This record gives sequence, structure tokens and C-alpha cells, in this order.
Amino acid sequence: MTPQLLERTERWRVELADAFSQLIPEPLDEHQPDGALSGLRLGQLVTFQVDGTPQVVRRTRAAVRAAPGDPYKICVQVRGRATVHQDGREVVLEPGQMAIYDTGRPYDLRLERQWSCAVLAFPRNALGLPEHLITASMAHAYQLADGPGAVLADFVRSAVRRQGSIPATAASRLGEAGLHLIAGTLSETSATSCADEAADALRLQILAYVRTHLADPDLSHARVAAAHHMAGRTLHRLFEHEPCTVTDYIRTQRLEAVHRDLTDPLLRNRSIATLASRWGFTDQAHFTRAFRARYGTAPSHARRGY
Repeated sequence: MTPQLLERTERWRVELADAFSQLIPEPLDEHQPDGALSGLRLGQLVTFQVDGTPQVVRRTRAAVRAAPGDPYKICVQVRGRATVHQDGREVVLEPGQMAIYDTGRPYDLRLERQWSCAVLAFPRNALGLPEHLITASMAHAYQLADGPGAVLADFVRSAVRRQGSIPATAASRLGEAGLHLIAGTLSETSATSCADEAADALRLQILAYVRTHLADPDLSHARVAAAHHMAGRTLHRLFEHEPCTVTDYIRTQRLEAVHRDLTDPLLRNRSIATLASRWGFTDQAHFTRAFRARYGTAPSHARRGY
């Protein structure tokens, strides 16, 4: 290997590891791994444009242990061919297809020919979909030729073309739209039993109710249960195998809403306390603790960062 090729390979190894939590590139056939990537944060959704030579990229058990709780990712194949291996499953992607996988568990991607893909990363609870539906979605590729998938494909192409040119406020709102498109694409073709469908429909109805009433300071687990004519214990059982409880979902969505407002230049003249109260946080000390726990910084620092 020439010094120039060795330098490019090492640069790519470092860049890939930094962007994707210690993802490791390995040679495929006689090819040394090389590539380029660029990323754009859209609120909770992060998009990447990634291109490279034939290679295998692998997230090992050691990497998972070192960075637990990593997000879900979606690979949208643009050029070349990719094969996702995880938990004994193999999902093959041709251009115009996408697959979802869990970066909280070991996986590898076999990337053939000169390839290009868009990668979307987002927190595990960002879609508001039942956990078993997301797990079932990992078993196959999704065509992006029509329906919600076609709209998602257009969104992805537009987002990756505009790297660095989207203002922070607009980026956050675009990210919300992207997450809704992902949820719509995944839920459209997932097969479930009648019982599962009924429970899923109820869960989605409840999460939609939470989002609609997010600014109500009285919104709580008990209030949601009462609004849906069920006991609090029944509501708890409905979500006990989901990524988060109703209470967790309320808190997370409220914090995301405040964080979005703090980075909105149009709301600079409003105090942090006013913005927090707008989304149901009536106790300022409690809000500050919750905000710091989620984002690792104080609300005032988040506002100064934009």
C-alpha cells in the first residue's frame, strides 16, 4: 500500500469512527476502505451523505458496550449495493430502497461497488411508534418509489443537497417533518395481528393526544388515561414494552419543544421561564434540572449557542 493510500485509509477510519460511534471499516476483496461523508443536524434527526469504495463497516460488541443507547439508523441506498447484517437477519438494499437498524446492537454493512447512501439517525423514541412495529420493520427493505416512502426519498435528497445552508430554526422543524415521514413509511407496510393492530392504533392515538395537549400544564399519565376512558394501570400496561412510558414521552416532547423555542431567533425576546411555562413546565428549578439531564447543559447555554 502506498503512503498516500495508507493516509487516505486512516483518515477515513478516523472520520467514520467519529461520526458513527466507533464504526470500523474493513477491506472488501482487494479494495482498501476509503470514503467521504458530510452531516447535517435537523433537530432530533441527523442526516449524512456517505460515499465510498467497496468495504464492510462494522459496529462491534465492544463499541456497543463503550457507547450504549445509540440511536436507530436508516440507510437509504442511492448508488451501489448494501447488505445489512444484524441479529441473524440479512437485508439487501439496491438503489431506491431503505432499511432501518439498531445501532445499540452489533451490526455490519457490506457495501459493494462504488456506493453512495444517505444515513438518517434519530433517538430511539423519536418516532412515537410501537417497539414491536419498529423491530418488525428491521426484517426487510422498503421501496421508496411511491406512498410515504417516495415523499421521504425526496426529503432525504433535498436535505443532503443543502448541507450547511439550513438555518437552525428551520432545521429543527424540518427534522420533525422527516421523523413523521419515516414513521409513515415504516407503519404503512408492517404486518401485525388484529390484536396488535388494535393496540398499536390505541397507542398512536394516545401519543397524538399527548402532542396535541403538550402545552397543558395539567397533562399527566392520569389525565391521558382518563381522556381515553381507562384506568392508569391499563395505560401503564399498554406501554410497558415500549421504549418509554407516557410520562417519559410527555417530558421528552416538552423538553424538545422548549429546546426548539430557545434556538428560535424570533423568540429571543421571551424569557426562558416564559418559554418553559409555555410547554407546561411551571416549576423553573425542575425544568432546569430536566433540561440539563437531557442535553448536558443549562437552558441559558443552549440559547447562547445559537
